[in-house]
Amino acid sequence: MRAIQPSSIDVIASTLGPAVPELGQFSSPDGALTLLFTDIENASSLGERLGEERWAALVRDHATMVERLIGHHDGTIVKSSADGHMAAFSSAHAGLHSAIEIQRTFRGPDLRVRTGLHTGFVIVNGTDYLGRNVVLAARIADRARGGEILVSEQLKEYVETDPSFSFSLHGEYHFKGMLGEHVVYGVDWAEAGAAD
Repeated sequence: MRAIQPSSIDVIASTLGPAVPELGQFSSPDGALTLLFTDIENASSLGERLGEERWAALVRDHATMVERLIGHHDGTIVKSSADGHMAAFSSAHAGLHSAIEIQRTFRGPDLRVRTGLHTGFVIVNGTDYLGRNVVLAARIADRARGGEILVSEQLKEYVETDPSFSFSLHGEYHFKGMLGEHVVYGVDWAEAGAAD
């Protein structure tokens, strides 16, 4: 039996340390930060199918495009691991517009991107982002399938007055290492209005 390889989101999340109490604030006017996690669905099997050289080129091109789309919305890449990326935004709107553009850029049957976002207070220690909200963002992204954008209830509350976004209930989940149930929504990005 072949061992299941961790996703790039799992790899990034494992470097962030344990869930700790929120002790600090960063960024938007109320102190909240929007975190985006993204990776390529079934990356290990796609890499095997393409071969090492073609896979390395695809990952490099994918990273370049993701960085440009995130930067276009004033986001910052916090960490990357192979095909996975963690980014931070001062605006929930900007983070969600960036996620939508990433999905539109990589739509297609061969390369499908999984994306998750959450907005909350985060501990920023140098270049490290810590706290339960970082872990929650990673857990939400890891629940997504290729071509899906999943968001937390908190992020939805920040942007739901914007008519260009459409949400549907994805479910309530108990995530490993997190207390309680967490409501997650899917974003209908194919129908969303064009980003500003």
